[in-house]
Amino acid sequence: MTTYNRSVLVALAFLAISIAFGYSSAASAAAPASPSPMIMPGMQPQQQTNVTEMQRIQQIVGDQIHASPETGQHWSEFNHKGAGFFVLLWGLTALIAGMTWLRQTWFRFVPPLVMLGLAEFLFLRNDPKAWPAGPIGFWISFQDLGVLEHRVFVLLIAAIAVVELLRAANKLPPLLYKFALPSLAVIASLLLLFHHHGGLATDQMMSDPHMAATPSGKSMLASMNLIKSEHVWFVVIGLGFGATKLLADIGWLRGRLGAALWPLFAIALGIYMFGYRE
Repeated sequence: MTTYNRSVLVALAFLAISIAFGYSSAASAAAPASPSPMIMPGMQPQQQTNVTEMQRIQQIVGDQIHASPETGQHWSEFNHKGAGFFVLLWGLTALIAGMTWLRQTWFRFVPPLVMLGLAEFLFLRNDPKAWPAGPIGFWISFQDLGVLEHRVFVLLIAAIAVVELLRAANKLPPLLYKFALPSLAVIASLLLLFHHHGGLATDQMMSDPHMAATPSGKSMLASMNLIKSEHVWFVVIGLGFGATKLLADIGWLRGRLGAALWPLFAIALGIYMFGYRE
């Protein structure tokens, strides 16, 4: 069996274990369902529609409104710092693989496998109340824009890993070799720029002027502004990564400079994410 085939099998096994663990986490984390409002026989159609809508919102939001903001903040900060660890490791392994004789060995498959690890990490931890780790179902969770965007990010990271795995195996077509990874990096950066923060519970609170004027509402607004500022720097570093990777892949940056510059942006992003706070 060739090195490429072994790497593909390892990657597939990695993803299968992730999915299996996600289902088991969902089963163990599922909380007892909250009692639903009762639809009385004498209700008018409009009243029944309002009750059904209330049930839908309660199912999506779950107990986020009553949960401790500190708990959600710590969860999110841990996710960003954990993702930063994978990005830093990716940059370091790519730097080592690109600048030494290791580029001709099995070590060239390590950076894309690190990105698969990042995709697995975010797949399991992005949204604690939604599938696969939480009680909210797969399809209904897509009604939360934040959950939808998180899953798009996971797919983009997985696509980056697959592209780099094919590149390491010398099985990437010339056009994709030059433009695939820079394009994915730019798309991910632009999505981060317009990323929806806070979820449905935050939207409901901030849409109510009275709740937004309370001390907790002002604190949440300040937190949202800080999060947006943090993500702007993610975008700046991500675009720098995409630009330098493009210049290296099309041959404008050659030799050690081309091999080292784009991993340094990945390393910088990983280090910056270690300091993420909300």
